[in-house]
Amino acid sequence: ALKDHGGTWLGWNGAQVSDIHPLEFQEQQHDQVTYVTTPLSHTEHQDFYSGFANNTLWPMLHSRSDMMVEDPTQFHIYKQVNQRFAQKIAEIAQEDDIIWVHDYHFLSLAQHCRQLGLKNRIGFFLHIPFSNAGHWQQLHVANTLLTHVLAYDVIGLQTQADQDDCIEVYQTLLNTAIKHNTIFYQQRRVLVQAYPIGIDPHAIQQAAKGDSLLLQDYFDPIPKHNVPWIISAERVDYSKGILERLNAIESWIKEQGSDRFAAIQVACPCRMEVETYKNLYNSVNQRIALINQEVSCLEHQPIYVTNQMIPHHQLMQFYRQSAVCWVNSLKDGMNLVAKEYIAAQDPDNPGVLILSCHTGAAEQMQQALIVNPHDIKSLKDA
Repeated sequence: ALKDHGGTWLGWNGAQVSDIHPLEFQEQQHDQVTYVTTPLSHTEHQDFYSGFANNTLWPMLHSRSDMMVEDPTQFHIYKQVNQRFAQKIAEIAQEDDIIWVHDYHFLSLAQHCRQLGLKNRIGFFLHIPFSNAGHWQQLHVANTLLTHVLAYDVIGLQTQADQDDCIEVYQTLLNTAIKHNTIFYQQRRVLVQAYPIGIDPHAIQQAAKGDSLLLQDYFDPIPKHNVPWIISAERVDYSKGILERLNAIESWIKEQGSDRFAAIQVACPCRMEVETYKNLYNSVNQRIALINQEVSCLEHQPIYVTNQMIPHHQLMQFYRQSAVCWVNSLKDGMNLVAKEYIAAQDPDNPGVLILSCHTGAAEQMQQALIVNPHDIKSLKDA
C-alpha cells in the first residue's frame, strides 16, 4: 500500500539495546516509503514484546487463556512503549494523514495519540483472531484495554466470526451501545468491520514458475521426487497444530505404510526466549526424529524437516511441486499459506489443500478439504 501511494512506515527495527542506551528513531528513504524505526530496550523486549504482547495477549486472543501469563509490570511497559510510539507519530504526522496501526502490540496506541491531541483518522487492523468474551474476562486489564481500543475510528478484523466476537465482547464487558456494526461510546463512533487479508496471486504465480529451489540447501537427506509431497510451512507456535498433524501422520503411516508420501515440514523457530516456544520447538523436532526412526526404511523416510526460513519465492516453488498442502492450525486469524498455496499451483495439475476449520481462510475457502485439527480421524480421512 505504501509503495503504491507513498507514506511513512513506523516500527521496531528488530534490534535490542541496553536499558541505558538512548532509544532514538532513525529515518531511511526507500522507493516512495519513509522508514522510521527504533530499537527496543532489553526491558521493553522482555516485558512489552515477549511478555504482555506474546505471553498474555497472544494466547488470550487465540482462545488459550489457560496459557496466559499476566504481570502488572509488563502491562505498564506495554503502555509505555505504546506511548513512545504515539509521541513519535505526534511529531511526524500531518493533520490530514491517515494513521494505520497494526496488530495486538499496539492496542493502546490510539488512546495515547488522542491524549497528545491528535485528531487524525486512526484505523486499527488485528491480524490474529479476536477471542470471545469468556477469554477476555480472564484478563484483569481487559476493560482498560478495550476502552483504549475505542480511541480508534475503525477496528478491522479478519473474519465475520471475529467481527461478531468483537461486538459481543463490547456488549458484554463494557455494555456499549451498538448499531449496524458501529460502537457508540462517550461521543465516539467506532466502526467494527471484517476485511479479510488477501495476497497478490499474479506475483505468486510468477515466483512459483521459477526454478531456483535447491533441496540440498534445506534438507539432508533430500525429499524423494517419486512420491507425492505433503507440505506444511509455519512458525513453531502452539496455535499451528503441528503436533496434532504429526500424530495423524504417524497413525496413518502405521495403517497404510511409510512409502506413500513424503511429508515436508518447514518449521521456523520463533520467540525462543519464551519458555513455551522453546519447549514446543524441541518437542516438534524430537517427535519428527522419533517417527522417522520408528517407521523409516532404507529407501525412504516419511518426514523431512527444515528449521530454516525459506525465501518467499523459493517457498512458492515448493508449493507448486507439492501434491498437498496441509494447514492444521488450532486457531488462526487468516493463514496466508492456504491462499498462497492455491495461487502457486499449476492450473493444469493443481494440488489439494487440507485446511483447518479454525482458520480465517476456511471461512472463504470452502472448496478445500476442511478438517477438524483435534479429530485424528478427520485428518487421516482427508
